[in-house]
Amino acid sequence: MAPAAEQAAPEWVVTRPQADARYEYFVGSASDPTGDAAAAEEYALNSLIDEIVRYIGVTVTTETTAEARASLQRFETSVTQQVRQSGSARVSGFRVQDRYIERRDDAVTAHILVAYERAALEAEKARIAALFRERQEAISRPERQAREAEAAGDTFAAIAAYIEAAAAAARSDIDNAEIRFQSSVNAARRLVAGLRIEPQRDAQSAVIGERFAEPFRVRVVDSLSGRGIGGVPLSVSYREMMPNGRLGMRSARIISDADGSASFEHPATTFVGSESLTISLDMSGMLQELESVPRSGQPVVDGLRDALVSRRVVIPYEVVSHARAIPTAVVVLDTDIVGNAINGNATAAGIEAALSRADFTVQSLPFDSSRLADRSRAQLAAEWRERFGNSVDRVIYGVAAIDEFDESDGVIVRVSGTVYAIDLHSGEVLHSITTFQRSRSSSAAGAISAAFRNLGVKMGEEFSARLR
Repeated sequence: MAPAAEQAAPEWVVTRPQADARYEYFVGSASDPTGDAAAAEEYALNSLIDEIVRYIGVTVTTETTAEARASLQRFETSVTQQVRQSGSARVSGFRVQDRYIERRDDAVTAHILVAYERAALEAEKARIAALFRERQEAISRPERQAREAEAAGDTFAAIAAYIEAAAAAARSDIDNAEIRFQSSVNAARRLVAGLRIEPQRDAQSAVIGERFAEPFRVRVVDSLSGRGIGGVPLSVSYREMMPNGRLGMRSARIISDADGSASFEHPATTFVGSESLTISLDMSGMLQELESVPRSGQPVVDGLRDALVSRRVVIPYEVVSHARAIPTAVVVLDTDIVGNAINGNATAAGIEAALSRADFTVQSLPFDSSRLADRSRAQLAAEWRERFGNSVDRVIYGVAAIDEFDESDGVIVRVSGTVYAIDLHSGEVLHSITTFQRSRSSSAAGAISAAFRNLGVKMGEEFSARLR
């Protein structure tokens, strides 16, 4: 520090130098009332740094990231050290031009003049500003977009932007990140809760193997105003008969148009009976952004997920079969474990019971079931056509047998069989089933009878769903 000066204060103390073609100039001034020149210079240095930071144009707030705060602090430290050690070059393009100490009575005032090369200063300004803006914009931008979309009535875009903002806040280290995370999730949840999916017609019906006469139509609306909401992705879930003969779930995705309307063309039906399809909001892709949210944030995410799941509509429909009206007869041979016929026709009775419940026109075929074992399909069809062709159009026939018998813990019986449904006039096999059934009872007779009957019921239910 220079000793107390007697000469007049330099011009730059009175008037800060104007920027020239190459440099920006900054002056830091501060006083110490006790005459401590070192303290005055320290205060002046702080004032100088404040001037430079004001030029850079950033302000540390609760939204400033730890990375941005640390970068600004490193810059301030480098400037401080370079002012204190004039020969160092910690900050590119920065140098101390002059110092001046002014004493009046007991007080002392320190003045520091520095020159900062404009190109280097602007580069540092851009670097620090980018750090301040980067992660803050990651939250602020989608928040702003969400508010704008909501104001414009674009509800789905607003929901998507709020979720994006929440995900960014969950990843951020700004001081108020948790508050902004919760605020964005709750805003998305509020908008979701205001949506309603309305079916546009009553239940439909179709014949198995054919399409419905019209698509399934819904409309996504705002619950309060009734205004249609466009651009909303919807998931359609419905059941279909799989190649293995079991029902399985299928799904499709549709999107509402500008009026909020959406339609789903159901594929040709594959089974008979009363069924329904479900149309719900499909925002699973958006929620993936919130999967890595810390445990503390899970409750609000779960609340949003619950709101999404509740926005659905279930539409019933009926699939009927012409087969119900076609006269059908049943004959099945039941055998023991060595192939001997068993009286009772339990499998056939089970098939008939299941078909009757499905409103089929069904009866027992007055034919000796023991003859099924040594006749070909062509021979059987020819005989049945001649004997029963005037009253029966289809025959369900086959053989079922005991293949497991266990008395170690009560009586457990397993039966299996293969049964065919044929068109009596063409001989065509319409559908065939090979399956098994177990039953347990305290007596052998009870276990055997239950196993065959339950096997028949299982087969009958499949025939009722598959025959056309």
